[in-house]
Amino acid sequence: MATVIQIDTREQRPLEIAAYSVEATTLPVGDYGIRGFSDWKNPRFIVERKSLDDLVGSLTQGRDRFMKEVELLRRFQFAAIVVEGTEADVERGDYQSRATPQSILASLDAIAVRTNIHVFWCGTPAGAARKVEGLVRQFVRGIEKDYRNLTATAKATAGQGNSLI
Repeated sequence: MATVIQIDTREQRPLEIAAYSVEATTLPVGDYGIRGFSDWKNPRFIVERKSLDDLVGSLTQGRDRFMKEVELLRRFQFAAIVVEGTEADVERGDYQSRATPQSILASLDAIAVRTNIHVFWCGTPAGAARKVEGLVRQFVRGIEKDYRNLTATAKATAGQGNSLI
């Protein structure tokens, strides 16, 4: 079965994903997922995308709403936020807010530590697209490895002639 990256229909300017097929769908939370692994039936993988200004806004005036979203993101086995900006951009205050760089970075540290949501600084939309592709690649490799291990274990167990009698 081919891997398909799902892009939330509310995503206004979707990332240009080159390595996988994509489909637009309504995700329960986040912006990017993997078909079969990004819904409430199997909450295994989800990625939230943020521009730097959107991230800062979400951590300041939109904080209550964003923290509710964070609570939903943390229900997934793997959840990440990809930021179209760099940590150095935050340190320089290159965003539209009077929030201090220290408060923004401290909020992100708190989210990472308290919720196990990974934060990736990607620089640009192209960098964010490559990061999403890389995360999907590693997730799928893990699933494939688990499948091979389970199959090998099942074959080894079946070959031992175990009986219930």
